[in-house]
Amino acid sequence: MGLDLMRHLLSGVAVVALAAASPALAADLPLKAPPPAVAAWGWSGFYVGGHGGYGWGHDSQTDPNDPFFFGKVPGFGGFTGFDPKGALGGVHAGFNWQSGAIVGGLEGDLSFTDIKGSSLNSASAATTFSVNSLTATNSGAFDMLGSGRGRLGYLVSPNVLLYGTGGLAWTRFVNNQDSTSLSVNIPPPGAFGINTSVSSPSWRFGWVAGLGVETRLFDSNWLARLEYLHYDFGNSGSSARSDFLSSQTTGNLTLDVVRAGISYKFGQDSFAGGASNPALVYKAAAPASQPWTWSGYYLGAHAGYGWARDPFTNFLVNFVPLNGVDSRGFVGGFQAGANWQSGSFVGGLEIDLSGTGIKGSTSNSTSANGIIDQGTQTDKLDWFGSARARLGYLVTSDVLLYATGGPGWARMVTDQEGVATTVGFPPPTTTSSVFPTWIFGWVAGAGVETRLWNTNWLARLEYLHYDFGSGSSSQNIPAGGGLVTTRTSGHLTNDVVQAGLSYKFDWPGMGGGPRSAYNAMAAMPPAAAIWSWSGFYVGVNGGYGWGRDPISDVVATTPSGANLILSGVNSQGFIGGFQAGANLQMGSVVGGLEIDLSGSGIKGTSSIAGLDGSGFPISQMQTDKFDLLGSGRARVGYLVSPNTLLYGTGGLAWTRITQTTTIVNSDGTTIDTTPSWRFGWAAGAGGEMRLWNTNWLARVEYLHYDFGDSGNVIAAFTNGTTSFNFANMTSHHLTADTVRAGFGYKFN
Repeated sequence: MGLDLMRHLLSGVAVVALAAASPALAADLPLKAPPPAVAAWGWSGFYVGGHGGYGWGHDSQTDPNDPFFFGKVPGFGGFTGFDPKGALGGVHAGFNWQSGAIVGGLEGDLSFTDIKGSSLNSASAATTFSVNSLTATNSGAFDMLGSGRGRLGYLVSPNVLLYGTGGLAWTRFVNNQDSTSLSVNIPPPGAFGINTSVSSPSWRFGWVAGLGVETRLFDSNWLARLEYLHYDFGNSGSSARSDFLSSQTTGNLTLDVVRAGISYKFGQDSFAGGASNPALVYKAAAPASQPWTWSGYYLGAHAGYGWARDPFTNFLVNFVPLNGVDSRGFVGGFQAGANWQSGSFVGGLEIDLSGTGIKGSTSNSTSANGIIDQGTQTDKLDWFGSARARLGYLVTSDVLLYATGGPGWARMVTDQEGVATTVGFPPPTTTSSVFPTWIFGWVAGAGVETRLWNTNWLARLEYLHYDFGSGSSSQNIPAGGGLVTTRTSGHLTNDVVQAGLSYKFDWPGMGGGPRSAYNAMAAMPPAAAIWSWSGFYVGVNGGYGWGRDPISDVVATTPSGANLILSGVNSQGFIGGFQAGANLQMGSVVGGLEIDLSGSGIKGTSSIAGLDGSGFPISQMQTDKFDLLGSGRARVGYLVSPNTLLYGTGGLAWTRITQTTTIVNSDGTTIDTTPSWRFGWAAGAGGEMRLWNTNWLARVEYLHYDFGDSGNVIAAFTNGTTSFNFANMTSHHLTADTVRAGFGYKFN
């Protein structure tokens, strides 16, 4: 019914326009709709859908160590790699833009999976005095899987699309390691051992690429697809020592997925060239006569140079103080996005991913008591990328000045090398540890972009500043006085200057002629267009939030044998930030994609105090602070009136949470501050209203965030008859709930 109504509306507006242009022609017009070709179905539009499939992966690692014997038992393989496999299912959402037989787009997806696997190793060894046995079980599961990708395809027929796809990928990978080391005396009695169980969830990031085929079903707006995707999440580091067998290595964590899906596409693209009413897209003239516009989907590549600064102090490698690393090098990668033009303003959304050679190092050495210690740290930014909004002004019809900003991320590999030389006792002892980590923050910058030679090729020059926040810090204050040791870090930053080249695919119905939409649209009388929710928008928001961190940490065992437990942290506080996105309206339904990023004052504290096992006072306090909250979400809503939208929303969410733990005991005071990025999902609902028949929008919305648990650690020592826990920490899902109001401005 909605499609028939749209066709009648298109027909009516076309007739009125022709009548106004020529009374003589109007008198001869037949009272019927234009030919059906003007309402021909196209691939352009916003879509949402679901998918399911099967995946198989590989986690390659070697760690021969165990908690007690340090890899000395012959034949013990320790923790080894495994091949997880299983089913998955989830949702996806995106935009398509069609230009002739070419279809490009942006898509985000999020899947929950049952992809898991494990490996088991055991060994035993006898000595004159004991029989020693070891077991190690290593297991892992892809808990969540997602990606933000560009798509580019070719229509082998009007209803069948073959496409390639690629972009940023992420997963929540939960690794569980369970081990037992037991030594039984010869002759008995007497036995002792260590049991450990460690669950370590981590967010791993990397890249994804694949191929697929999609087809339109039964001449409807339903689309079916079949696709293959390959994910590569890199390695998780390695370490080695020259004096005993403790080498640990990891290979790349990879995953291959085959999945089928079904999607629903919401109508034709209704904001080509800035037109605010779907009916106004119809033109009787051939496409070549239409003015060129900046609106459309684009793909491109870029290259440049970057400078990074890692300003830590007193970070000890081999007990050698080091102070900061400056890095620099070349960068290169790709970008994909979409522009929406409204008069002389151009707004859009863009994702980019760059490989880099940005690298630097620092070193130092100390000498005392006949031992020479040398420490070196090398930083390398392997990859970095961003998901950004862009907003610019056309200083001429072909030159755009723009500002840009949004969330940013990088894969940083830290290589720490230590050499300890004892005078007169060669050879020296060497240590090597490689720590790849994904770091997150924000990016902002500015640029200039120009159209080349009246074509669809665009050249740009831009500057981007990334801020990934500060790292961990600690302070140890001895109870009886003495040397206070500290370790701090400042904000890790990266600055990039890069040039790029992109190709823009025209919107449906928009040609590539030399005449500029900058001039044509500026002359268009505002009253001629019926207002629509379709278009690009930016805005700000503010509100209040509540967080819950339901941890359980055994601080000590009291003299009576009871556990002194630090329980969960409840937080609350104000939030404020920005949002940017794009809507597409089809009748009473409005769909779109949105990114948002908020600074947060959500903060809370939990504490416990008592006596430890020796009867000495002990206390522990934990403070949680949500520094940043962000998300990339799809929105689907219904217009209860032309100016009032009720919507549901959901997608990927992230937060930067800073946790400070303060322990006071008989040894003194220890303060550890650990910021970390946590990822998960967000879902919620809201209402949005157009204000006073303008392009200003007001909203109020509720969002629930779930960032999963942070892992569990249980370790116990046994003497053969009794077990004593010396570590016991469990966590449950970290969550946050926010209520916020906001204002936005939509560009037609």
